[in-house]
Amino acid sequence: MMHEGESNGSIWRKQPKQGRSICTVQSILQAAEELFTAQGYDATTAEDIVLRAGIGVGSLYDYFPNKKAIALALLENISMGIADGSRLLFVEHGKEPIETSLPKVIRKIYLSYKRHKSVLIHLVNEVPALRPLADLYSIDKLIHRTSLMYLHIYEEQVGGKDIEANHQFLNLVFTASIKHYLSESTHVIDEEAFLDRLASMILNTLMPTGRDSSGAVIPLRPS
Repeated sequence: MMHEGESNGSIWRKQPKQGRSICTVQSILQAAEELFTAQGYDATTAEDIVLRAGIGVGSLYDYFPNKKAIALALLENISMGIADGSRLLFVEHGKEPIETSLPKVIRKIYLSYKRHKSVLIHLVNEVPALRPLADLYSIDKLIHRTSLMYLHIYEEQVGGKDIEANHQFLNLVFTASIKHYLSESTHVIDEEAFLDRLASMILNTLMPTGRDSSGAVIPLRPS
């Protein structure tokens, strides 16, 4: 099983260790993301990536054996980045009441998905070879321990005996809902309504009475 912070070294010809090599790899990945977004995976060549990144062909092949390896590294890099940011969100907002903190966390993770949907959703759909790694690096798996610790902060409110089952279920629902919404070209509800309803559904699952710890009704749009 994938553990938080773990990295897959098998997709690299050579992993960057120093500042200059790290910058080179970042320029390759940024160029690849821009090109995959603009013209698709199949229409993009390694030479296109080299030109966009402003590096020599040899520099690319120092680190990656082929275009597929670049796509895999890009998926890994983005997923790990979102996971790292999500862990910080859980820590940052874990001091607030869950009724206000959870909608903030949901919104910020959603925006991270949206920013990179061309890779996390469209590229994975376009390139079947990426799907095993996409499953391995799914955000719900990468943040599993941290999000569970976050819920335990509110254990008295959300019900201790069901917390792990609810956590597993909600993690899957959360990521699947975001991916599905971002995959659609048109929407029946707008983005704000989607985020409000997603937060409300999760809060009502955790606290099925629909009331917070003070007894107040949980609003659709927590203030």
